[in-house]
Amino acid sequence: MPGLNHDPVARLRDDLEMTFREDLEEAVVDPARWPDLMERVAQASGSVGALLLRTDRTGLDAITTASLAESTKRYFDENWHREDHRFRGLPMIRARGITVDQDFTTPEEMERLPFYQDLLASCGLRWFAGIGFEVKGRLWCLALQRTVAQGLYEPHEQARLATLAPLLRRAGLLTAMVEKARLAGLTEAFEVIGRPAMILDSEGKAIRWNTAFAALLGRDLKLAGGRLTAEEGEAARQLEALSRPSGRLPISAVVMPRRDALPIAIHVVPLVGPSQGLFAGGSTLLIASVPGNIPVPPAAILQIAYRLTPAEARLAQAVSGGLSLAEAANRFSITAATARSQLKAIFAKTGAARQSDLLRLVTGLAR
Repeated sequence: MPGLNHDPVARLRDDLEMTFREDLEEAVVDPARWPDLMERVAQASGSVGALLLRTDRTGLDAITTASLAESTKRYFDENWHREDHRFRGLPMIRARGITVDQDFTTPEEMERLPFYQDLLASCGLRWFAGIGFEVKGRLWCLALQRTVAQGLYEPHEQARLATLAPLLRRAGLLTAMVEKARLAGLTEAFEVIGRPAMILDSEGKAIRWNTAFAALLGRDLKLAGGRLTAEEGEAARQLEALSRPSGRLPISAVVMPRRDALPIAIHVVPLVGPSQGLFAGGSTLLIASVPGNIPVPPAAILQIAYRLTPAEARLAQAVSGGLSLAEAANRFSITAATARSQLKAIFAKTGAARQSDLLRLVTGLAR
């Protein structure tokens, strides 16, 4: 079979299962550690990388290791996830927790199918092992990837990898609980300062909102079938756009006219970093305001939303307010090196790549 590796040396590390359990515990406590977990699983299984995704043909909840970032982008951008040949293996995943290319593909098909030749071959990939597990009724797959030279996943390797499926299921459920509590804390934080807030999942459905947001619901702004709707034409179209699972936010704000009250401004803020729950589904934060309300400084919200320390939240607020990093360091009596270190941590936690990205996030929360 093309790409068959006859090297008798085991490619799965002896401590794969033990280290996997330890890494899973860290990932449950801190969901942002899932990419690190995937990287170590890939290394311990003799794979070049891994992709974690839902199997319902949506790329909105997928994460990948850095080694597969480019191929994963092509996978979704070019819509291969809608025509993925490997979905033929889903029955096998449900039956025994794992599937590999050999279960549903012949060598001849690998040589002619566009999925293998146009996508995988061009990315230097060939072999796959998909470990499946369910979280809240949705089937997920941890897809390990190997190159031609690394060889296919042998039967004895498949048997060991299949033992990770129940561990992944348990970790996914526990992570979902942690993420759900985190999203609840975020909306409750806005409740404390009197700001209406709602969180949408990747499909635009409301999964959490506070009582301040509930108080705005009525005949002009409604929640129907889990989605926000409006009677006014333009606002209705904008809210409908938020419900499209496109992976991109089409708007940054919605102005909602009301017949017997002042209009509502709903600001749309993408959740990134640890606030974007992988299994709980948090994707977008809606913050509502009514003319006349006084904006509240977002330092406390930044801490909760992005798990910043008090010092990091203070620095994020300062540089977003116009201070240079040197000026902020002087104001807070810290060294330039400490300020740079804190800013680096802020970028990592918020998903910002530069200060302009951070400014957008902070001002979005402050509106």
